[in-house]
Amino acid sequence: MAKYSNKKRISPILLVLLSIVLLFVLLIGIIFAFVWSKLDKITYADEIEDSYLATDPFDQDLDSNELNNPETASDEDLLIVIEGLDTQLEPPTVPDTEVQTDQNVLNILLIGTDERTTKYSKNARADSMILVSINKDLHTVRLVSLERGIGVPILEGELEGQYDLLTHIFRWGGADLLIKTVEHCFKVDVNHYVRVNFAAVEKIVDTIGGINIEMTAKEAEGINLWTPEGKPKVQAGLNRVNGETALSFARLRWIDSDWQRVGRQRKVILAVVDELKHSDLKELNNLADTVLPLIQTNLTKMEIAELMLYAPNFLRSQFDQMTIPKQGTYGGMGIRNGGGAFAVDYEINNDLLYRFLYEGATSEELLAE
Repeated sequence: MAKYSNKKRISPILLVLLSIVLLFVLLIGIIFAFVWSKLDKITYADEIEDSYLATDPFDQDLDSNELNNPETASDEDLLIVIEGLDTQLEPPTVPDTEVQTDQNVLNILLIGTDERTTKYSKNARADSMILVSINKDLHTVRLVSLERGIGVPILEGELEGQYDLLTHIFRWGGADLLIKTVEHCFKVDVNHYVRVNFAAVEKIVDTIGGINIEMTAKEAEGINLWTPEGKPKVQAGLNRVNGETALSFARLRWIDSDWQRVGRQRKVILAVVDELKHSDLKELNNLADTVLPLIQTNLTKMEIAELMLYAPNFLRSQFDQMTIPKQGTYGGMGIRNGGGAFAVDYEINNDLLYRFLYEGATSEELLAE
């Protein structure tokens, strides 16, 4: 007489499903380990020393060629423009209002410091400050250039209470003091920063094979004037440029003013984003190996991993850009060492910034008011 086992047999279909799930989990684990190893290349905030040189940001160690080149000159040209303002004001009062926060909005300050080598310096200035705001609810990405000539209070240290240019705040306390200052003055939540320098910008553009930049005749002439013999020239219209030329374009200011310059910086960022939309995995891997070691940030690896998961939505989001302060909302003011700065009407500009970042208002609507 046959004996029957009481043990239940596992269905072949269930075995297949379990195998697929295990394979999927294993694949996710491999991908996560791969991404995590890439993120180890970044320099994080807890690996950066906190002390900064309390020396005057106007003291520059530039050779004679750099001093004669308007693209590498000091702040002198910026100060001339600011001091030429007809309206001379007292330092404006920063509104005593709450900092605006929204769990669906992530604000990251992109800081471009003025080192010309891959080595980062504590003696640097924040040559470029762009607030990158990702609104996951409205599916928008906003790029807001903060004019480096804005006069702001020094919030910490031996010079606390004095006023200086926003571009110099990095010199007095690094990225932490800079984002604290931006949050204090403009009343938007800025907990994170990403720092790159001139060398990093060049490497990013070269690694992705160049970017497309539309230039005016005046911009092309300005770049060509300082392009060494034997190097490729640019022309009015669409140009495919390498990292060196892209950086020259982003720093070009002597043909017009600092206001147009910050617009060119955003143009380079958007051109890089456009290239990344068409990059394959091999190209992105090469970019990560080349660029990540040149980045400093206070984002954690987990926060960066979460942003990477959101990256496809980020690239499909609606991009818009503007500069703070808005034209006509500032005068001139004195700062430490007898310099000049923009005296910003914070109430007007903070309202513009809030509506732009949190309520979905477009730059066209705000600038038309």
